[in-house]
Amino acid sequence: MQKNHDLTSKQLIEIVVVCLALGIGLLVHDYLETRINFDGTIKRSAAGTGNTTEDLELNFLDQNKELSVEVSDKSLSDKEISAKISQAIEEIEATYLGRNKSANEVCYDLNLKSSYCDGMIDANWTFDKFGLISSDGKLRMAEIPEEGEVVNLVAQLSYEETTELYSFSVFVCHKSINTLDGQLEAIEKAVKNVDSTTRDKDKMVLPTEVEDMKLSWKKKMDYRGLQVIILGLVTVLGIQLGKKKDEKKAKQLEIAEKENDYPMIVSELSILMGAGMSLRKALERIIARYNLKKKAGVVRPGYEDISVTYRKMCDGLGEVAALEDLGMNSESKEYRKLAMLLAQNLRKGSADLISCLEKEEKYAFEMRKQRAIKAGEEASTKLLIPMAGMLFIVIVILVVPAIMQMNI
Repeated sequence: MQKNHDLTSKQLIEIVVVCLALGIGLLVHDYLETRINFDGTIKRSAAGTGNTTEDLELNFLDQNKELSVEVSDKSLSDKEISAKISQAIEEIEATYLGRNKSANEVCYDLNLKSSYCDGMIDANWTFDKFGLISSDGKLRMAEIPEEGEVVNLVAQLSYEETTELYSFSVFVCHKSINTLDGQLEAIEKAVKNVDSTTRDKDKMVLPTEVEDMKLSWKKKMDYRGLQVIILGLVTVLGIQLGKKKDEKKAKQLEIAEKENDYPMIVSELSILMGAGMSLRKALERIIARYNLKKKAGVVRPGYEDISVTYRKMCDGLGEVAALEDLGMNSESKEYRKLAMLLAQNLRKGSADLISCLEKEEKYAFEMRKQRAIKAGEEASTKLLIPMAGMLFIVIVILVVPAIMQMNI
């Protein structure tokens, strides 16, 4: 089984073969389309879609030149043009009112487009009353008299050289005071009137009554204090979540370091107890050696747990009780297993303790080896996404230019 994610020679050959097959296929297709099947006939695009450009090679008088030929879209027949203009008129009649309910009472902006029939028919708007309606249908309320005004609209509908006029009339007026929009319009007009008549004064006093409506004004609150409170709470929550995540990560790292220390601890116990030392003496020797490393700045979590267990023994706690504490307080199953093995030996005695420690030592080193392999595989897996991204970019660089040159 392949442990890493490096490409084998077979996989590299397969990639090259696929790229060669794809490239040759595209070359053959392009050659057939540009050299064999092309007889000088260029298909026009559908009417209204605009002109297209073809890059061609031209041979004449022993000359070989590249030439760009612009091909116009297909033109409509007279009958088709008439049908399209009729369709444009139907679209105008269906859409020009916009929010208005009737042409006899137009108090909202009209929906006047510059083209219809998906852009095939151009529309140019003119009005018999200048200044009341803009070319895009917006009403200029300030110019509309209070009693309203009849405006005649003329749409010049054209397709290339063919032109046809379509006209209709609307009655533009101000919004009714009985509607919300009309009430807001009256209030805005009153405010503008106060502003214009009091420009020579230091302050402007807003109107308190308009069209028998009592007005009460307040400044809009921006709720900055609430935003600061929410931001503070979110910040504290984010810090707490980040702290918990860091603590969890640190705990996992500590457990991993303890598991890395475990094989060495079992190995030293096996050697020292195999030489005839008691458990307490073996622990004393291990802790003494560790303290020398600790003075040099080397701190190992696994040895720290063993050191705590040894101090408990020195403080008067029984060896069995100290080992049981180690098993209960340890997050690693290996240390719980070691504590149970040593505690059982102290309680009942076991002639096979050294043999068990040697087996545990082999098992511990094998587990450490497996963890190292797993960590390497995880690191390789994390590299798969950027590697896949790079492969995709390479494929795009190779394939996209070829596809863009295809004449389908």
